[in-house]
Amino acid sequence: MPQRGHPAPEGPWSLPGLLMAREPEPEADGLLDLSFLTEEEQQAIAEVLKRDARLRQLEEGRISKLRASLADPGQLKILTGDWFQEARSQRHHHAHFGSDLVRASIRRKKGCRSERSSPEGAGLVQPSSLGDQAGGSDVEAEAAGKETEEALEPRLSVDEGPQERFIEAEGPQLSGSQMSLSGEPEAGAVQVRGSVHFALRYEPGAAELRVHVIQCQGLAAARRRRSDPYVKSYLLPDKQSKRKTTVKKRNLNPVFNEILRYSVPQTELRGRVLSLSVWHRESLGRNIFLGEVEVPLDTWDWDSEPTWLPLQPRVPPSPDDLPSRGLLSLSLKYLPAGSEGPGLPPSGELHFWVKEVQDLIPLRSGSPDTFVQCSVLPDDSRASRQRTRVVRRSLNPMFNHTMVYDGFGPADLRQACAELSLWDHGALGSRQLGGTRLSLGTGSSYGLQVPWMDSTREERQLWQTLLERPCEWVDGLLPLRTNLAPRT
Repeated sequence: MPQRGHPAPEGPWSLPGLLMAREPEPEADGLLDLSFLTEEEQQAIAEVLKRDARLRQLEEGRISKLRASLADPGQLKILTGDWFQEARSQRHHHAHFGSDLVRASIRRKKGCRSERSSPEGAGLVQPSSLGDQAGGSDVEAEAAGKETEEALEPRLSVDEGPQERFIEAEGPQLSGSQMSLSGEPEAGAVQVRGSVHFALRYEPGAAELRVHVIQCQGLAAARRRRSDPYVKSYLLPDKQSKRKTTVKKRNLNPVFNEILRYSVPQTELRGRVLSLSVWHRESLGRNIFLGEVEVPLDTWDWDSEPTWLPLQPRVPPSPDDLPSRGLLSLSLKYLPAGSEGPGLPPSGELHFWVKEVQDLIPLRSGSPDTFVQCSVLPDDSRASRQRTRVVRRSLNPMFNHTMVYDGFGPADLRQACAELSLWDHGALGSRQLGGTRLSLGTGSSYGLQVPWMDSTREERQLWQTLLERPCEWVDGLLPLRTNLAPRT
């Protein structure tokens, strides 16, 4: 073993050009059993330890400069972090960092190999055993190590070789919700099999959906005939609604018996889809997808017993999975030029009476702030757009707003398309929730093929009724479609 203050010997656990830890190494009975680590896992941990040692060296230099420049003992104690060391020494009876413990454990592993004359060959152990066997101060040291690692590099990754998988990010560069919902598959993924047992119940008094995750059976083995599974849920389309069970280690038939809770009004459930996905928890890499089920709540039998459903391969979600986000109630009227007396109106007028939106399905939990915007295509200029006021925090916003466009003859209406869209108003911008397009749906306007002439049968019927009944209000209740074709 190298002497304190001298360079360590070359190898994956040496720290060239850096001073070794100044504290005596931990006693042998306090070391960790790391004999199962692969060479790749050793190398990954070694890189973290090297960065930790470099940071310690930089910190020691900073403290030395402070001691030479500051005379106030109180301020010096705060700036150098001595107050934390004192608190730590009172709580923990040894001064070893988690990195010192891991490094010493690896050295013992290499020494034991030499005594047995077997420089190569060792079994594999779960990386999570590091955390399972470490105690007391190691939890604190591990947290400090994670902060150091994230400050220097977005995440610690282990080369998994040619085998690739469905992935779920747990690092700081992308939230778990975003990555796990992206569903981007990679070749050679774990074959999905098994089933999940669960029950659903809604508590009206608490306005709460309770998802009882009971157990899984026959899961695929993610790692050498075993998995460390957990279940994750989303209440789609809200991608911020992640809930998770605990991890059941080394179990292909885990029993969870846990309840995941969602505070959500019962009226919202009709447009929601419950997503339950099973994942293998990977300590030093990305979690591995084991299967999922999706349960549309609008067709769910709330009186049913706990249900078994087979796990399915991941299907990338699409914003168009929901065909509609609610219903738009409105009335239309067309006034031809001179229909109300000589010169009144001077040109044809198109009136829109936006009444309300019913049963809105928001993008996230809670009630959004919304408004309706109207354009009569092909004129898409900013000056021609009209909008209602913003209605705050409502899933059934009442607008009761009238918009008027002039300069339209009967022939123009056959070439035009009225687009009314609902928007979620935010502090940093607004996001379209859905919309409707009123036209004859011919696919062309003034002789040009255009994508926005894509009205549905209901929309075409309402527009045709408007043309046939001038000077009368025509009522409609239309779905707010999520599949509006781009205008260009």
